[in-house]
Amino acid sequence: MTRAVATIVTLALVLAGCSGFVQSDSPETVTPVAVPTDGVGYPPGVSDNAVVPSTLASAHARTLATTNYTLITRQRVTDSNGTVLRRTNHTRYVAVNKTTYAGRFRQNGTELNTFTTRIDYWTNGSIVAARYDNRANRRNQVAWPVRDDGPVSDLSERRTIRGVAEAVALSVADRSDGGVALVGTRFTNPDRLRTPLFVSDPHNVSVRLRVNHDGTVSAFRLVFDAERSDQQVRVTQEMRLQHVGSTTVAQPEWVTNTTKRSLRE
Repeated sequence: MTRAVATIVTLALVLAGCSGFVQSDSPETVTPVAVPTDGVGYPPGVSDNAVVPSTLASAHARTLATTNYTLITRQRVTDSNGTVLRRTNHTRYVAVNKTTYAGRFRQNGTELNTFTTRIDYWTNGSIVAARYDNRANRRNQVAWPVRDDGPVSDLSERRTIRGVAEAVALSVADRSDGGVALVGTRFTNPDRLRTPLFVSDPHNVSVRLRVNHDGTVSAFRLVFDAERSDQQVRVTQEMRLQHVGSTTVAQPEWVTNTTKRSLRE
């Protein structure tokens, strides 16, 4: 039963094309970098002439590794008439220790007939608790032991940010005391994007990222055209970082009513 729940959650997040209830293939390290000090300076990995994707993404993850925060991701896939084929909303609340976090995942779309997925989850580093609706719209509440690093493999969206920066040629559009705005309208390596399932051949891209001077990417908006089942679609992906340093992650009341399971069940 518990393996089935984990599979449901994994499938939902794979359909969304975002990080989720899967384990990393290998541990990732975040390499510290120096923050520029001349004038207002640039965030790590950003300069007048270039953006270094790995440095930018590592600085984002490194800064968030020492604080709590709320991270919101949104995604829409629409057809040529503007009809929404799939909509995904994912909000996660992360504590300072990074082993305690919670989230709300909502997705609806037309793949596999019309479907709606609603999942709430919470972990304290020892157990994972999930509340979800099954096909009969019955609420299920299950908890199971944490394996390895926990349910979400990329809490800060580090790999997503690196993938965007590697896929699109970015340049500085604006620079202020608060940070920089990076923009791009040309793919250099579209295979680096984490695209939604069933979506391929990304093209006609437009992206804007807001990067604070400490290296955190506080927001980005990515839009591109693509193919899906022999039809043209438009994909819009957005991320917003909120309540940095003030997010609290309390255990939800429903966790006490979960059914405890083993991953072998």
